[in-house]
Amino acid sequence: MVASFDPFMLQLIFIGALVTLVNRLAGHFILVRFEPIPYRVEAALEAVPVAVMTTLVVPAALNGTWIEWVALATAAILSTRLPFVAAVIGALAVLLALRQAFG
Repeated sequence: MVASFDPFMLQLIFIGALVTLVNRLAGHFILVRFEPIPYRVEAALEAVPVAVMTTLVVPAALNGTWIEWVALATAAILSTRLPFVAAVIGALAVLLALRQAFG
């Protein structure tokens, strides 16, 4: 397989990187303007990881097989006792093991 150079794809990558950089810098400059961070802003910032994880989990839950459901249940159970990262790693290990065993 020979990959060909696509200038449009390179342009798309640079524009995406620039948009991401501008968003991150804008967020930094907005938060610097607040002396103490207001409660509502802090609550919104703490909700961002949950929103991102929801966008990753919902399609797997709706379109997945029993293997994905078992992994999601494992993540839910582990998250009651372990830190977030440990719960995700445990659920991922279960997902990979079940996919390896049952295809």
